[in-house]
Amino acid sequence: MQLIAGCVLSACVFACDAADLIESTSKGWKAFANKPFSAVLVEYRRDSADVYSKSRIYLSPMGMRTERLSVQNGEPDLIVIKNHHTEQVWLINPVQHYFTELPIDKTKETERVIEGEKRPLLGVLANEPCYGMRAEKQSVRAVGDSELSIWHCLDGDGKQHLQHFSTLLGVVIRQEFQDGRISELQDIAFIDDSGKYFQPSSDMQQISIGELITGRVTLPDFVE
Repeated sequence: MQLIAGCVLSACVFACDAADLIESTSKGWKAFANKPFSAVLVEYRRDSADVYSKSRIYLSPMGMRTERLSVQNGEPDLIVIKNHHTEQVWLINPVQHYFTELPIDKTKETERVIEGEKRPLLGVLANEPCYGMRAEKQSVRAVGDSELSIWHCLDGDGKQHLQHFSTLLGVVIRQEFQDGRISELQDIAFIDDSGKYFQPSSDMQQISIGELITGRVTLPDFVE
């Protein structure tokens, strides 16, 4: 009984963490990039060298893949994939080697934003600087054939933000918050657009959301 309770608790923690990751990476918008790339999204404070959050991001016209990296070993312990072409969203547990597809009605936030019901405030990975906020360009410098610009943003609550926008990637690559928090993309590298990043691996087991929440996964039939 203790083992079952432990499994259920572990699954619930995983599901809650997954919900947080989906919320933090979707924001009800469809991110895209001028050129497909991968990067490590790092979050820390200006007055400390300690990193409190690290995720690997893959972004292309095909979709967006977010891998939350473990603070212990740096390996992915939770993955969310959004495929723009098939309009599917998958939640993956790379440790247990299974995945589940989220129902479409759980992603209606995108439709509400498109219809103009509300406009989210976006930071890193936004496709324009100071999206949803008052914007003032502070500086710009050439980087090859592209530009890197710095913007001062003011949101509706009077809070100030500083954003760095890359025209090469077409996204915000760094944001500094008024309270000292910093989010930025590091280790940026271009990737191919084959689509392999934007679907679950074929060697993983698909499970239901119910199995994910309860932690009671039905084992596949044994084949000799």
